[in-house]
Amino acid sequence: MRFSPLILLPLVVKALPAKPSIPELNVNQWISVQSGFTDNLKSLSSWSWNKAEDVIDELEAIAGLNTNTKTNDDKSDLTIWQALKADPHSFSKLVKIIEFEGKAIDYLDDKDLQITFFAPNNDALTAPEHHHHHHHDDDHDSLVELLHNPSLQTLSTALEVEPSLLSEDDEDKHHKHHGDDDDPEKKRRRKEIFRKIAGKVLQYHGLTKAYTAQELAQNSTIATALKAEDGSFGGLHRRIRIDKHFVPPSLKINFYAKVYASDIKARNGYLHAINHPLIPPGSLIDELFLFPDVFSTLTSSVQKLHGREYLDWHYDREHSKPGKPQFHGKPLVTLFAPTNLAFAAIPPKLKFFLFSPFGEHALTKLLAYHYIPDTLLLSELLYIHKEKTSEVDSFANDLGEYTYFTSALADDPSFHKELEISPALPNSTLKIEIDKTKFLPIEGAVKTTIKVNGQEVKVIDVPARNGASHVIDHVLIPPHHHHDHHGKDVAHLDTWANWEDWFPAWVEEA
Repeated sequence: MRFSPLILLPLVVKALPAKPSIPELNVNQWISVQSGFTDNLKSLSSWSWNKAEDVIDELEAIAGLNTNTKTNDDKSDLTIWQALKADPHSFSKLVKIIEFEGKAIDYLDDKDLQITFFAPNNDALTAPEHHHHHHHDDDHDSLVELLHNPSLQTLSTALEVEPSLLSEDDEDKHHKHHGDDDDPEKKRRRKEIFRKIAGKVLQYHGLTKAYTAQELAQNSTIATALKAEDGSFGGLHRRIRIDKHFVPPSLKINFYAKVYASDIKARNGYLHAINHPLIPPGSLIDELFLFPDVFSTLTSSVQKLHGREYLDWHYDREHSKPGKPQFHGKPLVTLFAPTNLAFAAIPPKLKFFLFSPFGEHALTKLLAYHYIPDTLLLSELLYIHKEKTSEVDSFANDLGEYTYFTSALADDPSFHKELEISPALPNSTLKIEIDKTKFLPIEGAVKTTIKVNGQEVKVIDVPARNGASHVIDHVLIPPHHHHDHHGKDVAHLDTWANWEDWFPAWVEEA
């Protein structure tokens, strides 16, 4: 499997085995991403209101999410860029990347903007020791590594092992090092590739509005400054996932990057320091493959049916031309992803049938019920993409339909939303309930849940390059017709336990 979340340029690079771009999580860690927060909510709800009132001042005193790591230095008169440069002990590696890329400085130093930037510190951008290998093919290795792992850490390592990347372009053009047979034009193009990838990844660390940690905590996902320009994600701005824990207070981005110093006020917004660089997400299928302990049954199902293209979005090097990149797969998808435990819960005889040569049609229909094409469903918005079908449409940047789930009260983000959405399975609907609840009268103290067909989703809003997934611990029972011997409709009472009474007939339905 090749994991290349950010292949945006028509490059000619030999494919190598993929290297995971985010820390490995086992099944318990994956589930606890959200269950830990839920457990804390249960303990909070057991307190008396007087006890809850007692801790409000404490929560506010630590900014709801801060971890007592704020600096005493006042940087409120500095721009975000100036604040980064003023702290070389923490951000010298990041500053070097930004200076190498060049264009981000204008954005981070603009005094007229109000933005947010997540800044990985020097430790976050230091690669493990075994990554520091030096041999004659380092140049090639650095670029391939960056394509497989488009991370600021990879960029930082490349700038360390390839000092020529930091040389002036004129120097590359007019000079050659002794024994260096590289074409200067190729070297400049190579440097430009590094810069463009650096620019995209830096944009993924930025938000176009200024958000405190408490304001971030009111969201499950939020749009970044990086816009999808490869035909995927409806052309929307790519999003980050925000996880909050209140006991002890903490904030994580994309499940793995912890905010260790929040709300560093700058003249043009807020700076939040993180302990791991953010990585633009891979396609849905690539993300599933990263967690075999959780999703191997699902990925095996997709492969068995030759259905990878329905969850993938990848660059087609073979058919691309300069200025005309080609991509394959599905550009926008929402997936309710059953875990291995979900498949294990269905009767063994049914599982054997689904994965037998006789069950391929049944398995295809069943998976289609979990898959919503051309749709981005998150806990805070619904976006349905529409193809341009006429010359008039071609003048529009976006034909999609947006629905944002927000409360009319600015100080209370709570809402309840019920939707019926059509998945890929014809003549069927998924019943979605989304609840956002404010459980304490302070900003950021919210809980968000999604239910599909009445059952709660275990992990919500996992962003992907071509959509989003929601992790479920049950295989969804598709809509079907089933009557008892009196002719009464009992389909709503059916479970997987009595599948032999209704499932074969459903499989044969048109």
